[in-house]
Amino acid sequence: MGSSGEGVERLEWVSHPARERPGATLLLVAIILLVGVAASAYGGNVWWGIVGVVLVGLTMWTYFLPCRFVIDDWGVRKKSPFGEEKMSWDRIRSYVPDRYGVLLSPFSQPTRLAKFRGLSVQFSGNREEVLERIRSGVEGDSAPSDG
Repeated sequence: MGSSGEGVERLEWVSHPARERPGATLLLVAIILLVGVAASAYGGNVWWGIVGVVLVGLTMWTYFLPCRFVIDDWGVRKKSPFGEEKMSWDRIRSYVPDRYGVLLSPFSQPTRLAKFRGLSVQFSGNREEVLERIRSGVEGDSAPSDG
């Protein structure tokens, strides 16, 4: 097998799920506001509602804020308003795609730690293209060449 990542064509995109799925976004905002109302009622103070909305909103930052992704010969990078996460091809031992993205894992077997140690990559209408680049990067140049 060739060294991982060699020959991976660069792919760059921005993912912004809140903009891409407006129906789900409206439902999520309604739920977050309901959490705020419930926290205010339970705590007896409007500040508890504000704290509840802020905390739930922060846990959903990858949904509400745009992220820029880059896949290239080095590996995968995710740039967001909170900084940059990156994972080189030699660290990626497995990947698990789902409907909205793919989790790159440093573990060869599925584990719950992958969500904390791995890198979550969100699709933006480019699922097959992203998965092909990841396959190429993880598997290296193992495809037969012409000539």
